[in-house]
Amino acid sequence: MGKYEPLGKYLADQSADSCTIALSDVEAIIGRPLPPSARAHQGWWANDKTHVQARSWMHAGWKVTQHHLLRREHVHFTRIVHDTLHDESPQVSQVIVRNLDTRVVAELKRRAKQRGRSLEGELRMILSEAARPQRTELIAQADRVRAMTPGPLEDSVTLLRRDRDSR
Repeated sequence: MGKYEPLGKYLADQSADSCTIALSDVEAIIGRPLPPSARAHQGWWANDKTHVQARSWMHAGWKVTQHHLLRREHVHFTRIVHDTLHDESPQVSQVIVRNLDTRVVAELKRRAKQRGRSLEGELRMILSEAARPQRTELIAQADRVRAMTPGPLEDSVTLLRRDRDSR
C-alpha cells in the first residue's frame, strides 16, 4: 500500500462532492506526518499525476482546490467531474447488480463497517482490485518488452572508454 493511499480511500468513501480537511487530519488518515513541504509549498498539493500524493486523490476521483486554505493548515478537495469532450481523464461508470443474496449484502456491509468505509466505498475497492492486472499478466508483458530489446546491452563504462579512445 502506498504512503498516501489511505487518503485516496478516505476521499473515495465521501458522499459529498467537496470537503475541507485539516492537515492534522490528513496526517491521522495516512498514519504519519506530512513532509514540511506540504505545509510550506502549494505545489506539493498540485494535481500533478507525477506526484505520488496527487495520484492517490486523483485516482479516487478528487482534486485539490482553494490552495489559499493552506495558510490555515487546511486543504480543500473537490470531486472531479469529467468533461467527456475535453478531458483525457478516465471516465467514471456506474454498475447496477440485481438479485444479490441478502446474506452477501449483509456480509459486505459488515466488512465495510469493519474497515471504516461505506458499502459503496467497499464495493468500489473490491471491484477496483479485481480489475487490476494479475502478476502473471504483468510478467508476461515485461517478457514481451524484453524480447523486443536486441541482445545484451553493453556496459556504459565500456561505451565511454570506446568513445574516448576514438578521439
